[in-house]
Amino acid sequence: SELEDELGEVNMDELGNKVWLVKVPAFLAEKWKQTHEDGVQLGKMRIYERPDSSGSNISVLVNDTAENKDIPKEYRMQVSNERVRNMFIFSESRDPRAIVKPTSVEANKAVPMAITGTVHHECTVTPTYTDEYKRIMRKRVLDRHKNARKVQPMHSSEYSRSMLAAGADMFDTAQKKAKTDSRMARMERQDLMNLIFAKFEKFPYWSFQGLLEETRQPTAYLREVLADIARLNKSGPYVNTYSLKPEFRKASAEAAKAKASAEKESDDDLDIDDEDDFEDA
Repeated sequence: SELEDELGEVNMDELGNKVWLVKVPAFLAEKWKQTHEDGVQLGKMRIYERPDSSGSNISVLVNDTAENKDIPKEYRMQVSNERVRNMFIFSESRDPRAIVKPTSVEANKAVPMAITGTVHHECTVTPTYTDEYKRIMRKRVLDRHKNARKVQPMHSSEYSRSMLAAGADMFDTAQKKAKTDSRMARMERQDLMNLIFAKFEKFPYWSFQGLLEETRQPTAYLREVLADIARLNKSGPYVNTYSLKPEFRKASAEAAKAKASAEKESDDDLDIDDEDDFEDA
């Protein structure tokens, strides 16, 4: 047919090659796309005899290099589909980075195509929850929301002229508004995050109104910070309440556990001291 003439024949010499189709996090895919050389080792794969607590016995280790310093190095691979049917990998001889306009002559030329493999397994790669992963994720959130506000000094003469131009009524209104909104003054982002973490250590689920009353922060600002560290439950018994995202929830639980352990050690020390005092008496 005319369509087959335009496409040409498809090379199927490598149809028998078994290929794993792996979904990786977007930040890892972007990092790998920056490597344009062929034959570069991106990392290693380890297959263990026994699976871990998540049911995975395959781990992926990214090379610990300067280029990868801002991404996690250890991942677990979960096989989501062990028997994939009728899924193939195609390739064409044209450079995928080349931009071809639909109206150009190149767009109408037949491009040699080939099947480079048959998908055998379908997998998903997720970062392993390690101290390094927690550090990178926290730093990424903080760097994305660094306070960009600047303080610009004004000379006394400029301040006086601006106040006179505004009038006494505006000055009185500003004073009243400052008194009304004093309880809603914005905290530093890191201080607010620490306060929210403390609230979630006390209770795992919070309504927005409850957090608003506890933190006494502007509504829009509180929603902005919550979007980074918590998620809104849209179903289940805790619908319309917030809970910490997994990477922050585990860190918060570990902090609470460490705090409880420290308090217990302090109580034990106190009991020992009391016993010593009793024996001395």
